[in-house]
Amino acid sequence: MHSLWLYLHFPNLQLDSYALEERAITSPLVILDSTNSIVQLNQAARDLGIKMHMSLGTAAALHRDLQVVPFNPKIEQQQLSLIAQNLYLTVSDISFFSPQGLLLKVHNMLGLYGDLSTLWGMIKKQLASHHVHFSYASGHSPLAAKLLAVRGWNKVTPKHDEIRGALKHIDLVFTDLTSKEIGKLNSVGIKTVEQLFSVPFSDLAKRFDTQVITYLGQLRGDFKHPVDFFHPKEHFQQYIELLYEIERSDVLLKPIQHLLTSLENFLLQRDELTQQLHLTLYQRDKTPLNVNIGSQQGEYRARNWSALLTLRFESLILSAPIVALQLATGKTFVRSPDKQDLFLGRQGAVSRLQLVSLLSAKLGDNVLFSPGTMNDYRPECASKYTPPLEIKESTPLYNSPLRPSLLLPAPIILSEVVSIMHGPERISTGWWDHHSVVRDYFIAMSQDGQWFWIFRTPEKQWFLHGIFS
Repeated sequence: MHSLWLYLHFPNLQLDSYALEERAITSPLVILDSTNSIVQLNQAARDLGIKMHMSLGTAAALHRDLQVVPFNPKIEQQQLSLIAQNLYLTVSDISFFSPQGLLLKVHNMLGLYGDLSTLWGMIKKQLASHHVHFSYASGHSPLAAKLLAVRGWNKVTPKHDEIRGALKHIDLVFTDLTSKEIGKLNSVGIKTVEQLFSVPFSDLAKRFDTQVITYLGQLRGDFKHPVDFFHPKEHFQQYIELLYEIERSDVLLKPIQHLLTSLENFLLQRDELTQQLHLTLYQRDKTPLNVNIGSQQGEYRARNWSALLTLRFESLILSAPIVALQLATGKTFVRSPDKQDLFLGRQGAVSRLQLVSLLSAKLGDNVLFSPGTMNDYRPECASKYTPPLEIKESTPLYNSPLRPSLLLPAPIILSEVVSIMHGPERISTGWWDHHSVVRDYFIAMSQDGQWFWIFRTPEKQWFLHGIFS
């Protein structure tokens, strides 16, 4: 089987990352590199006559309210990684071939999809969800596919003759050769790829460096091109910069929704859930603000995470405007189907775990507790508060005798006349932690018919410790 590669070129990755913000569409926006030259611009800027590689001064003269954003390679790298994560479900061999391009090995996937057009249809469907501009091309070598895609050939074909014919008319300035090497080739009349193909290797080797020979061999497919393939990440993490500062927590929910949608796609494709989200809010001139939100039962849906964040943001106070956001997941686990008893009848719309998650988001992480028991004979030490719905089965509890439902915060001196109905029950323990207890407990009834739990100390003092309901 002949080698066949597909190259995807994304010229506006950073600009496309702002696509869901209205200001990035309606207002003229340009992205500048370190030399103050325009490398990306939206349609509103093009309509004003602004062009690629124009200087900032010239562009600003055409429109006084031009929005300028510095080029950030971190954003482009992240966008490219997200696209690769998505495409990995369709194509197994993907390479980060350049900072703005992905190389896909497709000849080994044709047996699965049947033909190239079916495979390309699946790839386009995956790319549509990212709302990015791209050009593409197939090639018999990685460099051939890249060169055609960068030139905007936008054609996918397995025919090598057609690919080679499209390469012939491309000027050498669009290749990966250095300007020095291109100048040497132009000096001997070689200006296009077709002219470069026509020169034998032996003649080129006499006058040019090995880099030219290697590039030509890899472009023609005569030399093997080493490629490092991508492996998907185990955890989700995405960072976005805002085109404008946000000072209200409720307004933050709109850009966060974009992150939650990406998270939902990430988890849904892997059939996984996560119980914890870590949201970082980057404040202007201040340390980042970390917001953690949890779901007890695990979740992947964007709308459910958005509901939890809405509750959390009701009590969130911003001390400085937010300029960027980052969302990351905690540990993920494989989703298992919900199991429900057919005989339980109609259940509430919210499960116990979901209710705990909603209350935690609304009230905070440290205000919800569940009552629990401890293996201690002292009544005041026999119970404790645990995290919500936590079940601890490490040590079996002893079978305690009858106890009242209401235990006083601290024993008080018995001031009523009572009749002993049951007892005594001696509790003598706690000597090991310097809080020893020696008491004789009784169940008693007052003259009004109220049942008490009382005890007597070795000093013959009587105390009331609990009241039966």
